[in-house]
Amino acid sequence: MLLVILSVPVFILSVLSINIKSQFLSAGFWINTFEKANVYSQISTSVSDRLADKVVAGGGKISDITALSNLISPYNIKVFFEKNVKSILLFANGKSSEIIVFTPLPTKNIPVGTKTDDFSNFSEKMTLDDFLKNLNITGVTKEDFQIISKFGVWSWILIGTSFALLLLVLVLTYALIDAGRHLTAMGIEFALSGILILSSYFLAGFIGKYLTENFVKSANIGTSLAAIAAPPVIANVAQVWVWFALSSILLGVLLFFVKKPAKNSLR
Repeated sequence: MLLVILSVPVFILSVLSINIKSQFLSAGFWINTFEKANVYSQISTSVSDRLADKVVAGGGKISDITALSNLISPYNIKVFFEKNVKSILLFANGKSSEIIVFTPLPTKNIPVGTKTDDFSNFSEKMTLDDFLKNLNITGVTKEDFQIISKFGVWSWILIGTSFALLLLVLVLTYALIDAGRHLTAMGIEFALSGILILSSYFLAGFIGKYLTENFVKSANIGTSLAAIAAPPVIANVAQVWVWFALSSILLGVLLFFVKKPAKNSLR
């Protein structure tokens, strides 16, 4: 019974390790998720509407923020996000020695007449250290971000450890439970883990819907942007859970029906 209970968190940890390595640490995951969910357009609209409301409330005109509206266009947000997320994850996975920041906040004034509908007209690439210095950000150094460079290595350790633990639990289940029941016990482990992970999938769907319905229009811009970006991320992460859950439940059911060896009548 103890092994059955222990198998559930170990199985869930194994699934989460896959999420971290193949999704959270993959630039393609973030880029494709935001692209398919139209996140850039939603963020652009949300920020533009807030700026317009503030300008009008202050007695200004919508035309006063035309250049700024172009700056926060869906295309510019997409370029800004994708370039920076690629740089950060290259660093996190140990494929780059520094984080290169792509910033739409130049260290010099934008020349008169410069078009703001494309970041490349006025943006700069610089190391994180230069970025912090040029913007006079104090109290933070590039060394504070060095821990990020370990994420890739740690993710492999997590995968190896979690699946090794899962294998150990299954081996112990098979070895320590008598021949008449060990496959049934393993079936319970797989089926129970699958059911709980599948339940988590439906919970994730509820959370995503709740965020969209209750926080997208939040007065706090950070909360609003998080409510726009989080649901598609949650949905894609949960999709991996579905495949693992269904596979686990199916395997568990099959183990229930595997013919068990007959007990020795002399016992």
